[in-house]
Amino acid sequence: MPARVTSSGKDIAIQKLPWITEHDVTAFSPYPAQDGTFGALFQLDDHGRVVLDTLSVERRGGFLFVLINGRMITELQIDKRVSDGKIYIPSGLTAADVELMKKQWRLLGQRKR
Repeated sequence: MPARVTSSGKDIAIQKLPWITEHDVTAFSPYPAQDGTFGALFQLDDHGRVVLDTLSVERRGGFLFVLINGRMITELQIDKRVSDGKIYIPSGLTAADVELMKKQWRLLGQRKR
């Protein structure tokens, strides 16, 4: 799929099939961002943690594109190994996105459903 790296303006191609999906998320913690949108910290399950760790080692220097509900939310440059299974999205989520996520995942710190 075609995409544009915002930081460089460079056109690139991204894979159609995601490496990490909503099925890999176990919990999240949303917060209001300075630009009026929301950001969130996502906690991945064991499968997602291993995939993120592998991606962060094998694709260092590359980009991880975050799409939610078919919208490009952000691009994250892979600059170090990520082995804790957490993905931090600084901003770009709407209040409606957060409400839908609350229906699917628990908030960080809450007991498992």
